[in-house]
Amino acid sequence: MKIILGTESFSPVISGVAVATEILASNLTKAGHDVWVFCPNTGKAKDTSKDKNFPKFNVVRLRSLPNPFRKGFRFTYPGKKEIEKLVLKNEPDLIHIQDIAIIGGALRDVGREHQIPVIVTNHFSLEFAMSYLKFLKPAIPLFRVALIKYLVNFYNKCDCVITPTETIAKQVRSWGVVTPVIAKSNGIFFDNFNQKFSKEKIDQFKLRFQLPENPIVLYTGRIDADKSIDVLINAIPLVLKETNAHFVLAGSGDLVGKMEELAEELNVRNSITFVGRLDNAKEEFVLLYKSASVFTTPSTIETQSLVTLEAMAAGLPVVAANANALPELVKNGLNGVLFKPGDPKAMAKGIVSILKHKKTAIRMGRESVEIASLHEMSKAFGSILNLYHEIIDENRARKNLHQGF
Repeated sequence: MKIILGTESFSPVISGVAVATEILASNLTKAGHDVWVFCPNTGKAKDTSKDKNFPKFNVVRLRSLPNPFRKGFRFTYPGKKEIEKLVLKNEPDLIHIQDIAIIGGALRDVGREHQIPVIVTNHFSLEFAMSYLKFLKPAIPLFRVALIKYLVNFYNKCDCVITPTETIAKQVRSWGVVTPVIAKSNGIFFDNFNQKFSKEKIDQFKLRFQLPENPIVLYTGRIDADKSIDVLINAIPLVLKETNAHFVLAGSGDLVGKMEELAEELNVRNSITFVGRLDNAKEEFVLLYKSASVFTTPSTIETQSLVTLEAMAAGLPVVAANANALPELVKNGLNGVLFKPGDPKAMAKGIVSILKHKKTAIRMGRESVEIASLHEMSKAFGSILNLYHEIIDENRARKNLHQGF
């Protein structure tokens, strides 16, 4: 098959969509398919139409400008004719859009006009958009209605909508989308995170980042406004009243400095290590999970949460906000604790309840592994590939019917 993937978020941008798109492109290539990723350029003078960092598949970098609202992200401005020319040159069997912005919209329209099947993945959460509009609070309800209307119109012009979880699939259907909406896990490389390491190797990792022997509470992911990291920081003093835990935050983002300042104000800065962003393709990223006692996320915007799946595959119990798709992964009392979103006291209580009961933590960790194994990458990718074939076959049948064959 020849597949075009369209996304506004791709390496070197750091995001779940960027990672998911790269993994999908790599898996398709390994399976013997031809892949083109249409994405923004980086703004560097040496940008070319193809990216040497990804020699096994084609990366087409399109004209873009810096996004003033999100550091590191970009706005693309290719013309529709430019997109159309590139699409027709490659003659794809299918177009798979990863978001609903400029590139995705142009690819959708070109696909419809030239009878090329178009799939779109909804990586999008309404809460994500709303988190950046807190300063416009009175207008948020109107913005939500307008955004849903736009999404419904966009999705109803595609052949299929994929969501990472059934929670989000139900949400999308409830908006009035009539295009088929199907839940397909993004998948994780389960064996990478489930592997065993010697205590010596884990200790070496801890020494490198000067982590204490205390129980470690881990968060990995972006440290931005939409992730509600302030809830976690505010929970830390409450946890420290009950345990000698140490907190590790791994990731980059616009709010790292502010979260460090908040930790200073709360007098807990010495109980937190900000390790920055670690390369998720390297062993150190897995060792990060293996060094922890519990994983936690205060985020309310997750459409699946790959980092939560990774932590579960590594055998960690999870304390997560009871919001969006997280309850599909975290079963309250089984492999972790769900807490009221935005409530530091409830978050702290969940963390303490696990750290104070070692046998419970071990049992929950085992349950996490079982749940995460269902999202093993080969299973997830095989399911996506089967869907591709179904959509292409359906499109071919429609063409034949239209032509009177």
